[in-house]
Amino acid sequence: MSGQQINPDDALYVDMFIAKNSQTMTFIRSSYSAILGLAAGTLGLTNWSGFIFYFVGSAFLSVLIFALKTKGSPSLYFRQPLDVFTEGVLGGLLSYILFWTLLYGIIHIYD
Repeated sequence: MSGQQINPDDALYVDMFIAKNSQTMTFIRSSYSAILGLAAGTLGLTNWSGFIFYFVGSAFLSVLIFALKTKGSPSLYFRQPLDVFTEGVLGGLLSYILFWTLLYGIIHIYD
């Protein structure tokens, strides 16, 4: 056993930890999406500008997680390195639309 060397390319994944990381990523994205929706509704964004605002904000969050949390090595925390950029984006979009339309309606329509 002591004569064997471990190849760093052979990553050991524990399903429980991968699931927990995905769950945490989904929670972060949905919370951040609600905040982005509140901002977009308050700013009065409409049509494509609102969707562009979401995707730019989501990309910014992905870069922050990539740089600060995974320290540039997302393959240590996720099965696919691109999961940092794609995990929960569409689910967060639904939360974003909910808060975006709610705040837009409260502030700009019923003003």
